[in-house]
Amino acid sequence: MKKYITFLPLTIVLISIQCSSEIEDTDNLVIDETITTEIVSDNNSTDNNDNNNSNSSSLDNETSSFDHKEMLTNWVDNIIIPSISIFDNSLEIFKESATTFVNAPTTETLSNLKEAWLSSFLKWQHVEMFDIGLSEEIYYKNRINLYPTNVERIENNISTLNYDLDEPVNFSAQGLNSIDYLLFGIGENENEIISKFSNENLNYGKYLTDLVDKMVSLTYEIKSSWSDEYKLSFVSSTDNTASSSINKVVNDFIYYFEKGYRANKIGIPAGVFSDKPLPDRVEAYYGKNYSKILALEATDAVNYFFNGNYSNDKESKGLSIKDYLDYLEADKEEKLSEKINSQLEKIKTKVSELNTNFSEQVNQENLKMLTAYDVIQANVVFLKVDMLQVLNISVDYVDADGD
Repeated sequence: MKKYITFLPLTIVLISIQCSSEIEDTDNLVIDETITTEIVSDNNSTDNNDNNNSNSSSLDNETSSFDHKEMLTNWVDNIIIPSISIFDNSLEIFKESATTFVNAPTTETLSNLKEAWLSSFLKWQHVEMFDIGLSEEIYYKNRINLYPTNVERIENNISTLNYDLDEPVNFSAQGLNSIDYLLFGIGENENEIISKFSNENLNYGKYLTDLVDKMVSLTYEIKSSWSDEYKLSFVSSTDNTASSSINKVVNDFIYYFEKGYRANKIGIPAGVFSDKPLPDRVEAYYGKNYSKILALEATDAVNYFFNGNYSNDKESKGLSIKDYLDYLEADKEEKLSEKINSQLEKIKTKVSELNTNFSEQVNQENLKMLTAYDVIQANVVFLKVDMLQVLNISVDYVDADGD
């Protein structure tokens, strides 16, 4: 759960970060670092204190002509709900593959299960940034994609079969990364892994199916929470207040880009927030060859949402943050949206140049990971400082590290 504050910008900000997740049990490593960062903005004509003072329950006159409700409708009908539905459908296939494998553990059924796992993992990259409503209340993203996974707790749960997946202590022992461990990390090779599911002790199979079932049930809850009544309330919340839909979604988008994308996927493994690199902190660590493809998919997800691309039809678009920025900067020759999109292209190029296995990249040539981090960091400034200033939106979460 994010902690909300009123953001008071300083030229020099002293910050302290707790990485990996908002909810972490004491068995997992917590990385802290205090750093000093100078915020540099190309759009510094308006102080954020003025932004806070000018926020009101009604739209500013200068933005009242922009169709905020249509933008919210596009987000809900063409991006958020379809992304959840696509992920939900992939989980149903994943569940079938898991059941088939547990009932008949073979090389073929394991291969099919791995494919279904990866398919769901890729689709999750388009869902994680929308930590709003029920998703935030039940710590949905922490239960689907918290890493590093807690191997000791997983093995204890399997050996005792005494666990409650709804308890926060088990958040790091479930989800896609815990299944990554079960599919790739419990043996030296496929034969050893298959044997764990084949012997008379069926605990591994039960735990696997329980994890998949929990993801299915949680996602069904999230999907169902977007009822017609909630949708109507969401798209009607067009005021410029801390609790309005636009402000919350924009903040969640930036929070994901800064923490879930920049820090978790790149910064923490590269050692940006610690005294040394942490190669075991990569996403899908045990599968070894998936961290890059997941990061690239997440890059596309960020791009698509910023530009308003439909989840079911990437060639189609609706009103987006880009359109909102362009409306507000209609008289500017060089628009902020162009800078953001240009930087997203640079990010994709740098991530594409990395090893398919980020853990190997960190061990062999960490400078490339650090370079990718710096390119991503440049867009954090564009989004968190410049974009919020143009949109007249205040940061609503605890500032954990440098802008």
